[in-house]
Amino acid sequence: MTLLIIIVVALIALVLYLYFYRKREKVTGYGPYIEALVALLENDEDTAMKKFKEAVSLDSDLIDAYIRLGDLYRKRGDISRAIQIHQSLTVRPTLKKQKEKRVYYALVNDLLDANRHNKAIAFLKEILKIDKKDKHARELVLRIYEEMSNYGDCITFYEDGVFKPRVGKRHAFYYASFANDKLKKVTEENPDEEKEAINLLKKALRISANSLTALYYLANHFEQKGDLKKAKEYFYKIIKHHPDHAFLIIPKFEKVYFELDLFDEIIPIYEKIFRDNPKNFTVGFVLADLYEKKNDIETAKDLYYKLADVYPVSILPKLHLLKANTDDETLKEKIAKIENIISHGKFKCTKCAFSTEKFSFLCPKCHAIESFLSYL
Repeated sequence: MTLLIIIVVALIALVLYLYFYRKREKVTGYGPYIEALVALLENDEDTAMKKFKEAVSLDSDLIDAYIRLGDLYRKRGDISRAIQIHQSLTVRPTLKKQKEKRVYYALVNDLLDANRHNKAIAFLKEILKIDKKDKHARELVLRIYEEMSNYGDCITFYEDGVFKPRVGKRHAFYYASFANDKLKKVTEENPDEEKEAINLLKKALRISANSLTALYYLANHFEQKGDLKKAKEYFYKIIKHHPDHAFLIIPKFEKVYFELDLFDEIIPIYEKIFRDNPKNFTVGFVLADLYEKKNDIETAKDLYYKLADVYPVSILPKLHLLKANTDDETLKEKIAKIENIISHGKFKCTKCAFSTEKFSFLCPKCHAIESFLSYL
């Protein structure tokens, strides 16, 4: 009798277990969650959103489903809803560190789309509290500061001990850009700003001896102040160490040398640069133009022919050759007008090929430093 009772109890327990097991099986969110993932793979966002909603309604512990659902809202432009979903996950005390990082990254993406950069940085710094070695979070903080032109914050963050080894060109760029911001604010009421800015630019040169950004801002500053000897010093360093960026300074460089009665030194400087690098279109072109102005037409034509050979698709050398080979003044005037129209070049990033009509020391697309070169 006792054995029978034990068997009956065991059977009842088994039935109850199977009943509740099957019931739990029916209400799990994993089924619709998997369907949602498959829908994402098939680019069926409507079905994916529907299934993610179904999954989280059945199982509120499916953190990945919540994150992906919020991402879909962001992708569709409903950023406030995305933030609401992702932010609701941050108050969960049982989140593991890796899941917590994913939630913060989702929020960072939401906030960047909403142009709330400072808030995005705050969450990136939360990620770095969880994992101070997270390279992507560190680089993204810098990238956001760069986009905001907060170069003082760039310096502070970049000089944190985590960034090792530092890149001298980028480090110097931050100091030079920060200094240039200060130079823009110099007035008679705050003359100390100028001294501080110059010291920052010189510090940039101590970090990277030939920083193009620092040399450029120093040269421009002294040229505008009328200190032509110092301006000449920095312009010359640019043309010597960064001949491919000669296009940045040619007019001012020539003006300073002219006013210092040193204009005869310019042709030898240009000739050396062009001899060392016959692909330097800017220097070759201005050199030919100088020979034209000196009425040394044959030397000018020889240079235009060389440029035309190196750059067969460029029309400017061909136009100058045409002008040099005619005595028709009317035709020369027409050619000059065409030259004026097409001579406004663009700038292309040597790292990512992004092009723009406005020069920048920082590529807005890939954030490379001093990567833009002129092209026609």
